[in-house]
Amino acid sequence: MQRFGIVGCGYVGAGVALQARARGFQVTGTTTTPSRLSELCELVDHPRICQAGDPHADYDFLDDLDGLLIAMAPSSMSEQSNYENVFGDAVPCLIDAIRQRKADSSLHVTYLSSAGIYGDKAGQVTGEQTPPDRTDPTNALLAQAEDTVLELNNAAVQTCVLRLGGIYGPGQDIPSYIKSASGHQVSKNGNHVNAWVHLTDIVRGIFFAYDNQLSGIYNLVDDLQLTRRELSNQLCDIEGLAPVIWENHNRDGARIFNARVSNQRLKNLGFKLMVPSMLSPVPA
Repeated sequence: MQRFGIVGCGYVGAGVALQARARGFQVTGTTTTPSRLSELCELVDHPRICQAGDPHADYDFLDDLDGLLIAMAPSSMSEQSNYENVFGDAVPCLIDAIRQRKADSSLHVTYLSSAGIYGDKAGQVTGEQTPPDRTDPTNALLAQAEDTVLELNNAAVQTCVLRLGGIYGPGQDIPSYIKSASGHQVSKNGNHVNAWVHLTDIVRGIFFAYDNQLSGIYNLVDDLQLTRRELSNQLCDIEGLAPVIWENHNRDGARIFNARVSNQRLKNLGFKLMVPSMLSPVPA
């Protein structure tokens, strides 16, 4: 029986836990919130409360794993301090714990990052070799955390970074959210290209990385490479709705993401999307 750990059983981590158990894995999952422990008991075989930034946290569960998913995210996306707590403190603390684990058996680590790390590339095609935008403080933290994870690579530990697009799927109905703005003005730059990915393909991509023992950085995004305006126009046209009215300029101080993120590296290895874009039907 393969043993799989998930640090951060939120929206994505919960989906991975369900699939791991369906594959017959023995699953350990962590949460930072004691009130979620009973919910976690339904998802994993071994639920744990783990504050990854706590130097006294108990990481002994790392000794018994074959695979580990790090799916940590800030509790709030609105404050820079939340990013610093997770990516500046908690991730390095967890990586140190992995480095110090007692077992010398092989371990595959998948770390979830964000395609937003590329920042403003003026809508140009962007691949894994494109340098991240370290001028933005949030992106600099994301890049620093990725570097910390990749430094783990050695004979016993393989580490893989998956840069995700904006997530949509069950409970995250982004197309309906966009259509709800029909006829209204939205204070975001409609000329920017964002990256997206369906939850189904995130889960599939994580197990593709684990099964193939991938190392290095991979963009896990769908095929959609439209501007916000182009996407909303297509979604609204399908249902005969008035278009969303987007601004044509950036908000002062806003974090900018504007890049056509390529998923070709994963595809070259044989990964196939189940949901190519949010304009595609979702398989049952």
